[in-house]
Amino acid sequence: MSASSPAGRWSSATLASLLGVQVFQVVLAWSVLTVAGPLATAVVLALGTLPRIAMMSGLTAGLAGRFAAHRLLAVGELGRAALALAAAGALAVSGLDFTGLLLASLLFGLVEAITEPAAGSVPALIADAAGRQRMEALRTTLFRVTVVVGGPLAGLGALLGLSTALIVGGLVFLVSAALFLSLRPRPSDADGTAPAAGHGPAAGMPGPPGADAPKAGEALALPGVRAALICTVLIELGCPGAFGVGTLLLADDRGWGAVGFGVLVGAVGLGTVLAALAPGFARRLRGSGSGLILACVLTAAAMAGLAFSPNLPFAAVLTVVMALAAAAASSATLGVLFSGPRPEALGMVMGVVMAAGALAAPLSYVLVGLVARLANPRAAVAACAVALLAAALVALTDRTLRTATAPEPPTGPQAGPPGDPAAGADASTTDAPHAEAPADATGEPSADGQPGHLSAKGA
Repeated sequence: MSASSPAGRWSSATLASLLGVQVFQVVLAWSVLTVAGPLATAVVLALGTLPRIAMMSGLTAGLAGRFAAHRLLAVGELGRAALALAAAGALAVSGLDFTGLLLASLLFGLVEAITEPAAGSVPALIADAAGRQRMEALRTTLFRVTVVVGGPLAGLGALLGLSTALIVGGLVFLVSAALFLSLRPRPSDADGTAPAAGHGPAAGMPGPPGADAPKAGEALALPGVRAALICTVLIELGCPGAFGVGTLLLADDRGWGAVGFGVLVGAVGLGTVLAALAPGFARRLRGSGSGLILACVLTAAAMAGLAFSPNLPFAAVLTVVMALAAAAASSATLGVLFSGPRPEALGMVMGVVMAAGALAAPLSYVLVGLVARLANPRAAVAACAVALLAAALVALTDRTLRTATAPEPPTGPQAGPPGDPAAGADASTTDAPHAEAPADATGEPSADGQPGHLSAKGA
């Protein structure tokens, strides 16, 4: 893949965009903290995630089908560049106030919500089927690289000054926009049909519910589903706040500065990458009640250790463990939800889970900021650990969830690690992996006749 080929220009544009996002988010979070304090920082970061709810609900996905995906991405990159350069100018002249930082966070999140659904459509516009597979694999690799190294690089760039770092980020976005604009869709196929451009429902997502689909109350009344949903909410209340706000406040409280915060951001990314690179480990946990309990306890222990970590290297190691265990906990919980309900109930259950997770994450930011303001950052991160312990307790006290067993791994080819951006998932450092639904999960008792096993026979 040469740098001048369409795939090469696409990969360069994607890499520049991902690095620019890392720089902007690290500098934005640090700027808000220095200007307005912990609680205001949590509020700004929480409000910046709200446009993602519109993206998850499909409100912004139609733009990817209405406009050419590569042009939509280029416009989004230009918008990000304008935001970064405007923020840099304001910082250099008079400094940004709380209102300006809040507006920047909201606009940046809005751009992401509009452009992210189109990101997965670009490979289909410029490459054939084999080329698309290579490009999706490359996109996954680029994402993994940037979530690990992007944070530390952004922290180092902040040493030159926050405004300078934003200028660099803005220029990177401009390069990405130019590369996206240089792409040209390939000619139509021989049968006269145009290449796929991302229309229709996303792969792996349930379609519209059928006439026999149960109501939300009936779906949540299925064995183990309610407890698994409570665990999901508790995990979402604990992990995003600890990852996105807790690490920031600890870095400031301990005097590690923007560089230390960038290192912790990279450690979160490394933990999620390690979870994605261990599909066998994830399969053994997926749908396993005991695996869920163990992962939640390990996450809570790592969070508690991070809260009282004596130095940055030790804190970075604990952050890697925390992110890895949190991804495993999320995978186990979603596995239970996938393997438990009847197929016709799956769409309803997962819709409730997605809505709960989307609302719990911003609330997690605010709660961490509030506890940090009333007490201190260590207490805020420790409170996140309590939420994970509560999730473990819920799983332990619900017999159906506690005795749930992981389904057997599928015999067919895998579609790739769950949660990767190549599968259309969100690229935030706090997103959890998604488990695949077993093809024949029915929610019936397991082969040995023991109640409480959510995975069906042969799943």
